[in-house]
Amino acid sequence: MLEKEISFHSNKNSLEFTGSQSSIASFSKTLTDPSLFQNLPDELIIMEDVSNNKEINDLEMMYLFLHQKKDMDIRKNKMENTIKEYSRDLLIMYKQIIENAFSIGLDLNAQQNPYQVFKLLNHVHIRKFQEWLAAAPLGKGKKPYAVSTLSRKMVVLKGFLSFLYKTKYIEVPLHEKMLSSNVRDIDRPDRDLGKNEVVQILDYYKDHPIVHGLLATLITTGLRINELCHSKISDISYVDGDYWLYVLGKGRHEREVLLHPYIIEEIRKFRRTRRLDFILDGSDNSYIFMTNKGKPYNYKYLSNYLTKKINEADLPFIKTRKNPITPHTLRHAFAQISSDQGASLDQIKIALGHKSIQTTSIYLQKKSRRENNAGHAWKNSSIINSL
Repeated sequence: MLEKEISFHSNKNSLEFTGSQSSIASFSKTLTDPSLFQNLPDELIIMEDVSNNKEINDLEMMYLFLHQKKDMDIRKNKMENTIKEYSRDLLIMYKQIIENAFSIGLDLNAQQNPYQVFKLLNHVHIRKFQEWLAAAPLGKGKKPYAVSTLSRKMVVLKGFLSFLYKTKYIEVPLHEKMLSSNVRDIDRPDRDLGKNEVVQILDYYKDHPIVHGLLATLITTGLRINELCHSKISDISYVDGDYWLYVLGKGRHEREVLLHPYIIEEIRKFRRTRRLDFILDGSDNSYIFMTNKGKPYNYKYLSNYLTKKINEADLPFIKTRKNPITPHTLRHAFAQISSDQGASLDQIKIALGHKSIQTTSIYLQKKSRRENNAGHAWKNSSIINSL
């Protein structure tokens, strides 16, 4: 079904499919190309009503959804990585809906244009697709998706369906009757990691300047792995005796992250191992952390690499953990250790770049519950001592 490539022809008021496309990955690359959007006619850029455009199809609507502009400030629109993730999720789900049409009661022959599948969907189809997606063995180890993964996909789908309805591409508000996919506290993986565990991990890799440098930076800054990969030397400044890293984070949220002198030295060791100089220069736009081929890291590759290295460390507490330690776990560790050191919830929120303090509180929720557990009142009590 996903066999064609999007291209734009200026003499038509739509995007048109030409050529061939063999995979979701390569098709996604086309969907994320912003240059097509720049050449669209005004009536498609405004996107208030497409009901009169009978030729426009699902994949073209995906493109318009991904590249729609909501604000004059480019920093407030979707980031490149967000567009890539949304594109992949939408294409995979689109393919799944088509391949499982019979299972969800969808008649693909009811529409003349084979690329206008969303026009055929009703509330029952969407709910059946959600139920199928929740049960299908599509996650790691051929198990169903994790609740957090499923929730993320449903957020993307709901946003797209809402867009289709608002632009009058579909007549039914499919997004309004979708099943809830909220992540409960019990569904969240255990990402607690304390000071003692962090010290053990860093000590284990003390003779590996590449792994040690990356882990030390993540642990002491709370950076997201994607933020680490995109950090450049020109983003580092020295102000009033401290080193600061400028970060353009999730949702184009800007913040500064403190780099301790120890981390500056770790960066220097990392780059020396890569045979790269490290001189602070505001005009140096080279990436701080580079591969052995002199290229910036792909954040998914680096996340998988560090996850593998951490969890293959011969440390007792790692062997007994139910959930693997990932770079995101290190972000939680930063929050927990910062709290232990006396940092307030608001200070941690700012350092992590969270929009909501509720998100920050989730990072510290289990720690707080354990500290405030009523069972502590029994310690050294006469009852316990008499047992």
